Amino acid sequence: MRFRKALVCVLLLVLLSPPSTAHGNESGDEAASIHDVKTFDVQCALTNETCVAQSTTHLIEYFSADWCEPCNLVSAELEGLNRTDVTILQHHPSPDDLHFLSDSKFRFESTYGFWGVPDLVLNGEGLLTGPSQSQELSRVLDNFSREWTGFSSISLNNGTLSWVSDDGDEVHVWITENSVHEFNNQDQPRVVNHHIAASSDDQTLDFSELINNNTTNVVVTLESPGRFELRTASILSSQGYALIDEGTDETREESKNKGRESDMAIAVFGLSMAALVPALIMYVRIVRKEPVFSNESE
Repeated sequence: MRFRKALVCVLLLVLLSPPSTAHGNESGDEAASIHDVKTFDVQCALTNETCVAQSTTHLIEYFSADWCEPCNLVSAELEGLNRTDVTILQHHPSPDDLHFLSDSKFRFESTYGFWGVPDLVLNGEGLLTGPSQSQELSRVLDNFSREWTGFSSISLNNGTLSWVSDDGDEVHVWITENSVHEFNNQDQPRVVNHHIAASSDDQTLDFSELINNNTTNVVVTLESPGRFELRTASILSSQGYALIDEGTDETREESKNKGRESDMAIAVFGLSMAALVPALIMYVRIVRKEPVFSNESE
């Protein structure tokens, strides 16, 4: 009787464990993190003067594509945000996009583990997917406020970045430009068109050739590498989430496999819940010490 009761309890624990749907680190390696974020005034960066870094409270990484119609709603949401404490990087990770950047694709697939757009990453911690979830941006943004630390000093002079850091392993420079939307001719002032990275131990980085009159922002992040562990910032569904499968055959197959795995997990969970009913009945009978009748002769 005790063995049967223990067996039923174990079965309940297994069946009641839901399938995981989170984005993030699946390999067990140390999770990535953003330690510090600084920005530089573009007009100063184009001169020979020494530019002082400016701080920001919120870093939003927006993964989009010109061919993605639902992304237009997210772009409008960002344009209407009207906050001075927010820095936005707009990535275009799709190879079929006019403003495609391979470094954005790497960040999209390997750093964050995404397979569709639109996505909003809040301070490397929170995630909003699809145009429906983006409508909650204003409400949830302050839930991901950060006090950035890591750079003890940082400056920009004549296109050369100099810094001293006491945390983090990599320094990333993200340069945005104003890029016209491929289909509706609207300006997109925050599209990442250049990216360069270096070890935090290097302490200097020259990217003077990447800055021009079309540059709209220079954003510097201090990071630890790996896969970010993001938590969902919305309880809404990710309606309008468009898979990016315009790349290589390998990329398309990987996206399809992820979709199949998700569908399989839901199906298995549903069957498991159906199978749980007899176990619950047996458990109740055992607890009440009622006899368990069997059709088999003993």
